[in-house]
Amino acid sequence: MALGPLELIVLSFPAARLNDGVLATLDQLLAAPGVRVLDVLVVRTDAVGGACAVELCELPGLGGDPQTQARLATGLITETDVDEVGELVDDETDALAVLVEHRWVNDLASEVASTDGTVLALLHIPAVHKIRSNALAGIGGK
Repeated sequence: MALGPLELIVLSFPAARLNDGVLATLDQLLAAPGVRVLDVLVVRTDAVGGACAVELCELPGLGGDPQTQARLATGLITETDVDEVGELVDDETDALAVLVEHRWVNDLASEVASTDGTVLALLHIPAVHKIRSNALAGIGGK
């Protein structure tokens, strides 16, 4: 079975608020139609910048459903991913790396194919909040 398209979403939280952030994030993503969560890891760094992966089941006091947490530890997020995510945070901040599959795109591609069309590209625009703020302020458009 083919997967895809996939996206690695990286969120940061102050270390003291990580558990709240993990639960809020998973609540949203697991309930989102057309999106499937494939893997979840916490990435921590030490004072010298070394990154390590922490499984959800290793987080003390996380709460939530342990079976769901175990199911979300698939190993699809690689050590290379962990190292790259580790470069984004410091030792006072934890990162939550969530690998998601955009299943809705496959549905769209099937519909488009029925009209002899094809999905040519998927582009990611990371600063959506800035674009939305500018649009609300009337900057860059009418």
